Amino acid sequence: MNHNSIHWFRKGLRHHDNPGDLWISWEEGQKVFEELLLDADWSLNAGNWQWLSASAFFHQFFRVYSPVAFGKKTDKNGEYIKKYLPFLKKFPAECIYEPWKAPR
Repeated sequence: MNHNSIHWFRKGLRHHDNPGDLWISWEEGQKVFEELLLDADWSLNAGNWQWLSASAFFHQFFRVYSPVAFGKKTDKNGEYIKKYLPFLKKFPAECIYEPWKAPR
């Protein structure tokens, strides 16, 4: 996985938390990133969270990311997910972003 992939995963996580699925305040996400990121920068972190939560700097509401399509585009086999969630290592790659479609 290259350096650019990390950027996309951060962006995907930010989107998943607020305008995407969970509707968590961007401020909560900012706190978590500030605590856990090794390369955290307060101003960049705050600005990016506001941008991707559509709280500021965002005027194209039709360009909202789909968590399913985003994952399939950036990590088709779900390597990143499987690395950090080892219990999903044997999960079918084609279902990693749509677990409801997995065989029982």
